[in-house]
Amino acid sequence: MMNNRTIKKSNLGLIWLLWLLTMILFIFSSCSEDILDQQPLSDISDENVFNDDVLLEAYVNDVYNILRFYQFGAFFTDGSTDDAVNLDPDGNNFTRYNRGETTPDNGEGFTRDAWSENYAQIRKANLYFSRIENSTASPEVVDRLSAEMRFLRAWGYFDLISFYGDVPLITEVIELGSESFDRSRTPYNEIVDFIVSELDLAIPNLPIEGFDSNTGRATRGAAMGLKARVLLYAASELHNPSGDVPKWQAAANAAKEVIDLPEYTIDPDYSNLYNAQRSREVIMARGYTQENPQFVLFGWFFNVDRYFLPPNYFGDVDTRFFTPLQSLVDAYETLDGSPVDPQNPYANRDPRLDMTLIHHNSVIQVNGMNTNIEYHIDSDDPSNSELAGLASVANGGTVSHYNVLKQTDISKAPLNLFGATAQVLTPWIYMRKAEFYLNYAEAQIELGNFGEARNAINTVRARGNVNMPPVTESGDALRQRYRNERRVELAFENHRWYDIIRWQIGNQVLTQPAMGVTITRDTSTNPVRDTYSYDDRIIDDLRIWDPKMNFLPIPRSEIEASPSLGQNPGY
Repeated sequence: MMNNRTIKKSNLGLIWLLWLLTMILFIFSSCSEDILDQQPLSDISDENVFNDDVLLEAYVNDVYNILRFYQFGAFFTDGSTDDAVNLDPDGNNFTRYNRGETTPDNGEGFTRDAWSENYAQIRKANLYFSRIENSTASPEVVDRLSAEMRFLRAWGYFDLISFYGDVPLITEVIELGSESFDRSRTPYNEIVDFIVSELDLAIPNLPIEGFDSNTGRATRGAAMGLKARVLLYAASELHNPSGDVPKWQAAANAAKEVIDLPEYTIDPDYSNLYNAQRSREVIMARGYTQENPQFVLFGWFFNVDRYFLPPNYFGDVDTRFFTPLQSLVDAYETLDGSPVDPQNPYANRDPRLDMTLIHHNSVIQVNGMNTNIEYHIDSDDPSNSELAGLASVANGGTVSHYNVLKQTDISKAPLNLFGATAQVLTPWIYMRKAEFYLNYAEAQIELGNFGEARNAINTVRARGNVNMPPVTESGDALRQRYRNERRVELAFENHRWYDIIRWQIGNQVLTQPAMGVTITRDTSTNPVRDTYSYDDRIIDDLRIWDPKMNFLPIPRSEIEASPSLGQNPGY
């Protein structure tokens, strides 16, 4: 009989083989049945689409794909920060980035094709606005959908400028091969102004959040949140090296408007944010339902969060995709401000540590039972998997000896032989209210309003089941405390890389080796003794920093098609 470890090594290949066969069958069955039974797309004219409420909504729904979700690289850019690494052989673009090896030929592996995907959806939005003026669809439907489309186009442009800096601002439909296809890039600040103006036009015509079946669509809160985030990034050092005060004031004002929205509240339970039933803290998320699952194959549900849990406790978990680092663990304060005990490192810590990460001796639910997760290796025979903890690297666990708990649903059954599991419906959160308290605090710090900043930070820290002591610092000490608070509160929510870049601290935090922890167990004592060491668990010591890494390269193919684009410095 195969044991759990044997199953683990063989399952992934089987899963992908089954997936490939399914896709082939799907293509052929679709061609032979579904497509032949439907009206050809070529027969659906502009007149049909832009004058029919249902078809028009379907057109806009398709553009929601601009809100990208990064399945097996779900935490995306966090894998190239001091919080985590991504060791997947197919995800080596993250490693390339950390070693300064990103080029115009491979950079889109890091951005997940941000250039082509965003511009494809932006083109659909531009086509919409070129046709909608003469639409005979219901005016109230047109007003709402036009507001949604402005939000989506703004989202796409923000994604683009966050990776590449200056990009072409295109608001008309350009045909491939036309003389106008060769476009130069528009300055970052002009695109920020465009995004803000689009969102200001959209906000009055978007619905107020009702936490109903429309979850996942653009709302007033989502548009206001995007505006606040865009203005914060634009005010930051990367784009505002002179510290222009009006930019910081605009960021503060926009964040305060989100804070004041009554329909969203700070959830008293930090771990409640990723329940299937959406928390009232969440402003925008990609939700999943029984009808809209993450991924289904032959009727089996495959769930992204399974791949971040400890192997040999949760079935066929592949630990290459995402590995938390010791430096993130070190960011969690103690409850009373005392130094961390290196030989009892997880005691007396910020409660968010245990709600975010799984570490040695974490007690979590596995198949409905409290289970002690063990990462130790034997002190006398460290390569002996039988003497090592089931989650340790000796048993195929993460090389850092940490796993992700946040954003996972451990109440569901583990993966079985074929990778199938009970369906997980935890949402992927794009923005939540706590972020905007922190955004507001950051702007107020840069404006010198330290009391306002402390109040906002302490609102987040005072969450019911977190309840960390209030911060009391001012000046640069408050800035550093704030940045640590933001790192902890928003861990694994796709913020850290952007924060490192816009704060211009890559040379401080991305040049240090990526580290984990080693726990060795001495079984000759009674009770057994675990010893923690932090200097011998090096995961990546080839990280560098180069200023060119503030921006990703423009894809070579795009420059060949449009030479006026030019290239970002250093590439």
